[in-house]
Amino acid sequence: MLCYAKSYKDDSILKILKEGVNSTSEAEEFSLFIWRVVDSIHGDQENEIQIMSSAGNLEMLPDLEYEISDYMQSVGFYDVWCRVSKQA
Repeated sequence: MLCYAKSYKDDSILKILKEGVNSTSEAEEFSLFIWRVVDSIHGDQENEIQIMSSAGNLEMLPDLEYEISDYMQSVGFYDVWCRVSKQA
Protein backbone atom coordinates (compact mmCIF):
# COMPACT_ATOMS: atom_id res chain seq x y z
CA MET A 1 0.00 0.00 0.00
CA LEU A 2 2.79 2.35 0.91
CA CYS A 3 4.46 1.97 -2.47
CA TYR A 4 1.25 3.08 -4.20
CA ALA A 5 0.67 5.97 -1.78
CA LYS A 6 4.22 7.17 -2.42
CA SER A 7 3.78 6.84 -6.18
CA TYR A 8 0.59 8.95 -5.98
CA LYS A 9 2.49 11.55 -3.92
CA ASP A 10 -0.52 11.79 -1.62
CA ASP A 11 0.57 13.19 1.75
CA SER A 12 -2.91 12.82 3.22
CA ILE A 13 -2.98 9.08 2.50
CA LEU A 14 0.56 8.68 3.78
CA LYS A 15 -0.59 10.28 7.04
CA ILE A 16 -3.60 7.96 7.24
CA LEU A 17 -1.40 4.92 6.59
CA LYS A 18 0.91 6.04 9.38
CA GLU A 19 -1.68 7.14 11.96
CA GLY A 20 -4.76 5.13 11.00
CA VAL A 21 -8.30 6.09 10.05
CA ASN A 22 -9.75 8.42 12.70
CA SER A 23 -12.74 10.13 11.10
CA THR A 24 -15.48 9.63 8.55
CA SER A 25 -13.69 11.86 6.05
CA GLU A 26 -10.47 9.88 6.48
CA ALA A 27 -12.45 6.65 6.09
CA GLU A 28 -13.87 7.91 2.80
CA GLU A 29 -10.47 9.07 1.59
CA PHE A 30 -8.83 5.79 2.60
CA SER A 31 -11.58 3.74 0.93
CA LEU A 32 -11.22 5.71 -2.30
CA PHE A 33 -7.47 5.21 -2.09
CA ILE A 34 -7.93 1.44 -1.78
CA TRP A 35 -10.05 1.33 -4.94
CA ARG A 36 -7.46 3.48 -6.70
CA VAL A 37 -4.85 0.91 -5.67
CA VAL A 38 -7.04 -1.89 -7.04
CA ASP A 39 -7.23 -0.07 -10.38
CA SER A 40 -3.46 0.41 -10.32
CA ILE A 41 -2.90 -3.27 -9.57
CA HIS A 42 -5.00 -4.18 -12.61
CA GLY A 43 -3.07 -1.69 -14.73
CA ASP A 44 0.25 -2.99 -13.45
CA GLN A 45 -0.81 -6.54 -14.30
CA GLU A 46 -1.83 -5.55 -17.83
CA ASN A 47 1.42 -3.65 -18.36
CA GLU A 48 3.54 -6.36 -16.70
CA ILE A 49 4.85 -3.89 -14.12
CA GLN A 50 6.44 -5.64 -11.18
CA ILE A 51 5.33 -4.47 -7.73
CA MET A 52 6.41 -6.11 -4.47
CA SER A 53 8.61 -8.66 -6.26
CA SER A 54 5.75 -9.96 -8.36
CA ALA A 55 4.45 -9.21 -11.82
CA GLY A 56 1.11 -10.80 -10.91
CA ASN A 57 -0.46 -9.02 -7.97
CA LEU A 58 -4.09 -9.79 -8.80
CA GLU A 59 -3.94 -12.84 -6.55
CA MET A 60 -3.62 -10.57 -3.52
CA LEU A 61 -6.90 -8.71 -4.15
CA PRO A 62 -9.14 -11.10 -2.15
CA ASP A 63 -6.74 -10.83 0.80
CA LEU A 64 -6.67 -7.05 0.44
CA GLU A 65 -10.48 -6.86 0.49
CA TYR A 66 -10.62 -9.07 3.57
CA GLU A 67 -7.93 -7.12 5.43
CA ILE A 68 -9.43 -3.72 4.61
CA SER A 69 -12.93 -4.88 5.59
CA ASP A 70 -11.60 -6.27 8.85
CA TYR A 71 -9.61 -3.10 9.58
CA MET A 72 -12.48 -0.74 8.79
CA GLN A 73 -14.78 -2.77 11.00
CA SER A 74 -12.26 -2.63 13.86
CA VAL A 75 -12.01 1.18 13.68
CA GLY A 76 -15.76 1.68 13.33
CA PHE A 77 -15.96 2.79 9.71
CA TYR A 78 -17.07 -0.40 7.97
CA ASP A 79 -20.26 1.31 6.76
CA VAL A 80 -18.16 3.95 5.00
CA TRP A 81 -16.05 1.25 3.36
CA CYS A 82 -19.19 -0.56 2.16
CA ARG A 83 -20.76 2.64 0.80
CA VAL A 84 -17.63 3.68 -1.09
CA SER A 85 -17.10 0.13 -2.36
CA LYS A 86 -20.62 0.00 -3.81
CA GLN A 87 -19.88 3.20 -5.73
CA ALA A 88 -16.45 2.07 -6.93
